[in-house]
Amino acid sequence: MPSDPFVILGISKGASQSEILEAYKTKRAYYQQHVFDEGEAGSDAARMLEVLDQAYQDAMSYTHEAAKISDGDGSDAAQFDAVKAAISAKDFAKAQSLLDDMYYRGGEWHYYQAIIFYEKNWLNDSKKQLELALDLDPENEKYKRSLESMKKKIDGGNAFAKGAAQGSDGQNASGQQNYYATQRSYQQQAEPSAMDGCCTACQCAICADCCCECLGGDLIRCC
Repeated sequence: MPSDPFVILGISKGASQSEILEAYKTKRAYYQQHVFDEGEAGSDAARMLEVLDQAYQDAMSYTHEAAKISDGDGSDAAQFDAVKAAISAKDFAKAQSLLDDMYYRGGEWHYYQAIIFYEKNWLNDSKKQLELALDLDPENEKYKRSLESMKKKIDGGNAFAKGAAQGSDGQNASGQQNYYATQRSYQQQAEPSAMDGCCTACQCAICADCCCECLGGDLIRCC
């Protein structure tokens, strides 16, 4: 049995944390299917699950340490501050370039990638990045709130489109009424309140709870 965690996971040492996570989940799902096999097969599968767990932890630690060496002082906060400043200045090309240059791509990396995608109105891509961020850091409340807010925004847009389709066929009066009701509701949700002013100014928000703190505002310290 190889001891290199990257060999065990079947990926290269240059893999990002999201790639490590994906490889780990895929292999773990495979062996979980065979844990209850009879005889030696079941025992081997159970043993491999333990090996995979350790390989995942070792690979994650390796990428983090390698990032510190590559980035000099390894100051993640300073790097993300630069990304935040570029987003606040609406220089999304620069923000993306800064992200692309980062070796270590943990939850916070995917969070800021989600913000950039959101600004481009790529909502589904933004949602996927938030899901990756939460996979890498399941207890992060900021990621949880942002993902829930994104889901509601996407669902709201889908409801609006469905209402428009029902209202356009001219055959269902109640469907047309639903369309106008949906339109009014959607517009009301889209109108910023006075408390959302600073977030609107930033125009980099993923949710009312998180955008201002991460893109120049000081409502809550960005963690």
